[in-house]
Order: sequence, then C-alpha cells, then structure tokens
Amino acid sequence: MSTAVTSDLTIKREDLNPCTVKLLVSCPTDAVTAGFDKAIRDLGKRISVPGFRKGMAPRKMVEDALNPQAVYETAAENIVRKAFDKALEQSELKPEGQPNVEISKFYRGGEPLEEGGTAEPTLEFTMTVPLAPVVELADYKGLEAQRPEIAVSDEEIDAQIEELRRRQGKKQEVTDRGVQEGDAAVINLKADGEEGDGRTFMVIAGQTFEGLDKALVGMNTDEVKSAKLDFPENFQHDAWKGTKQSVRILVKSVTAIQMPDLDDAFAKGFDIDNVAELRERVKEGITTAKDNMASEMVRDQLLDNLLGASTVHVADNTWQSVVMRRAEEMQQELAQRGATLEDYVKANGMTLEEFQKNLEGEALVNVKRAVVIQKIFNENDMKITDEDVAVHFRQILAENNVPANQVEDFSRQFGGQIREEIIFRAMATKVTALLLEHAKITTLKAGEAPKAAKPAKATKAKKEEGEEAPAKKSSKGTKKSEVK
Repeated sequence: MSTAVTSDLTIKREDLNPCTVKLLVSCPTDAVTAGFDKAIRDLGKRISVPGFRKGMAPRKMVEDALNPQAVYETAAENIVRKAFDKALEQSELKPEGQPNVEISKFYRGGEPLEEGGTAEPTLEFTMTVPLAPVVELADYKGLEAQRPEIAVSDEEIDAQIEELRRRQGKKQEVTDRGVQEGDAAVINLKADGEEGDGRTFMVIAGQTFEGLDKALVGMNTDEVKSAKLDFPENFQHDAWKGTKQSVRILVKSVTAIQMPDLDDAFAKGFDIDNVAELRERVKEGITTAKDNMASEMVRDQLLDNLLGASTVHVADNTWQSVVMRRAEEMQQELAQRGATLEDYVKANGMTLEEFQKNLEGEALVNVKRAVVIQKIFNENDMKITDEDVAVHFRQILAENNVPANQVEDFSRQFGGQIREEIIFRAMATKVTALLLEHAKITTLKAGEAPKAAKPAKATKAKKEEGEEAPAKKSSKGTKKSEVK
C-alpha cells in the first residue's frame, strides 16, 4: 500500500488486482468545514424563518431550523463529490465504470469521542476503482471440442406425444375410484391437537412428498385417514416445514385428466394428417432441441478452453454487480411464487454461503467470457449489420412473449437493456462462428466418456503465471450487461 499526501488530500492506495484499485481518501479539515457551510447555505434557501425573507435570516437561526441529518448528508455529498475527481486525478486512474464509495469516518468537528476529547472536522472514505480489463488471449484458432452425437429414441417421442395429449386433455371429476398418481386432489390436513378446520391444499398425487403421496393413493372423495408425515423443509405451510406431524387427511375432491385418443383425428388438431407424420414432426422437434443444446455445449467448451489458456483480469466491481443483480432478480422471481431464497437454497441442498459462492463463480466466468468475446470481435474488425439487429430483436421479443401490439411499449420500457443485449448477442454470434470455423470438433458417440481436449496454445505471459482455468459457467448465457 502506498500513501500520497498533497495540500488537498491524503490518499492511501492498494492494488487489489490488476483491474481493481482501492483508495483510502482523507479530506483536509478546511474542505470538511467548507462542505458543511455550503450544505447549510443550500438547505437554508429552502426554509422560511419568521420575520426574515428567504436567505436573509442569521445563520444560527437557519441552522437551528434545519434537520441535522439532512445537513450531514448534504455536507458529505458536497465533500465527497469534490474529493472524488481529485483523488482519481492525483492517483492517475481512469476508471472503467463507476467506482464504489463508502464513507468510513465523518465528523463535523466538536463531537465527543469514545476515547475522550472531541473530534476535528474529518471525512475519510474508500473508493474501489474498476479499471479496464487486462486480456492476453491464447491462440483461438484450432481450439478443440467434442460434440455429442444426436439420437432420438422412441421413448422420447412417446413421452413428448403423451405430453401433447395431456395438454389437450379435459378435467373430469373422479367418483368411481380412488386417487391415482397424476390425479389432482383437493385435500384438508389437520394436525393432532390443532384447533379449527385444518388447512386445505390443492395437490397432484405423486408430486407432493413421499409420506403424503403414499397415504393419498387409493383414497376416495370424502374419505378420512390418519397418518404420521415427515414434512419437507420446502413445504408451503411454514409451521410444518421440516417437522413430523400426526395428521388427519380428508380428500375433498378428485379430478383426473381425460386424454384424447392417439389417432389421426388427434394429429389433425396440429394440422398433421396422421399419427405417423405427427411422430416424425415430434422427432424433428426433439432433434432440433438436442442439436441446439449440443451447439451450446461446443461453444462452452471452446470458450472454457480459451479462457483456461489466456490471461484475463476484470475489475471486482464488475462481477460483484452481476452477483447483486442476479440475486435480486432471483428473490423477485421467488417472491412472485410465494417462496424465499432460503427455501430455494434448501430445496437444492445448499447453504446460503454455498449458493453465494456458486453465484460469484458463475458471474466471474461469465464476465470474463464477455470480455474475451469483445476482444476477439474488435481484433477481427467485425461489424454488426441492420440484419443482425433485426434477428436478435425478434429473438428477444419471442423469448419474452411480447404480442405485436405491445412491441412499441416493450421497446420504450426496456430500450437501453434491449440495445445492450442485441449488441452483445450479435457480437457473441459472430465470434462463436469464427471459433467454430477454425476449431477441431470431434463427435462423441452415445455412451462414450468425454476426453480431455488439448489446451489452447497459451501466451508466454500465461505460461509464466501458471494460473488455473476458471470454473465452468452456468448454462445461462453471458450478457452484455455483465461487462459494464
């Protein structure tokens, strides 16, 4: 850590990594006093003191009329704003993105200190400054990857057709038999000793949890049964989560899906002449889906191989902001389903710490991938055409199920995000095409174990550093917003 002292600021610098610098900035006492003076003047213009015109009352009367917290907050903003640019200039730093600022010590002067005495006018804050990525690419021509062989079984076709039949099915009340797996049932559960009428749930037999599924099978409408149940941690009623309860089970109603017959009439409902053609169409759909998944796997392998042999440093602020944004998005999505992040983590067999670590690892790799893609795009003087923009814009509309009459509103609401996403998707598509053009792709037969691919030819700097390849990314695509 180095320290620089000028007539304006005292700055201690710590290089956290090649792309992140931490500055501890101490402001001079006269700057702190000036910041408070300006705060009082500015805030004083907004209030009226009886007997005086606005801005003409004595300072003491004005200050007494102000909210002390507002004075401190405004003063801090004044002081930090002026010191911010000076600190960057004195440290000769050009941030890539917005630095994070956190005030660590702030006194107006005269406040009593715990250790005795009174404080001098003081303001200290830390700045975590993101710098431009440092990228030394390995040779990205001749990368190796393995593509799984595409095969579609009769069982897969049958399962998909059964799903189509289920979607076309009609609900019918069941009165002549007991509950079977797949039936929808409205049930009432009442724990022993619990007052009231119990709690009513809508469940799918076979999709609840082991004890309840077993108890429900064979029960008829209006039948009552007692059972001891081990409720899972993710059960929807909080008081029963992770507990053992002796309960009374009442089946209030049972409905089943009456599926249509698998015949040519069913096929014609999809504008297909007969069942044989329907099976062929389903096979084509599954083949396309598997082909897309295989292409994504190859893309991941190529980028992972390239990252492992390259030197890529990114600012901590960059991937940390991705983690925060993704965590917020997940919490919102879960809240809409009536669940919490804790529920999600437990259901996936993780602790919150493990979840956070996984999220951080994914974010770091995704950001590094985005930086590499941008680097290759620029190195090869690639361009984005109007057709590229149109193609990716249509994809985004389809992914978000935007009706034609709402396209304009959607574009207006998410314009900035859409532009960034379109640009990055177009860049990634062109870079992936380049990597594939020069890659060595081998086909992995069904049941064949993947083989370790030869690493990309590393740069000299990378070989000297001996860094490990980054962890594998999640299945989610990297977004342009992850390199901001």
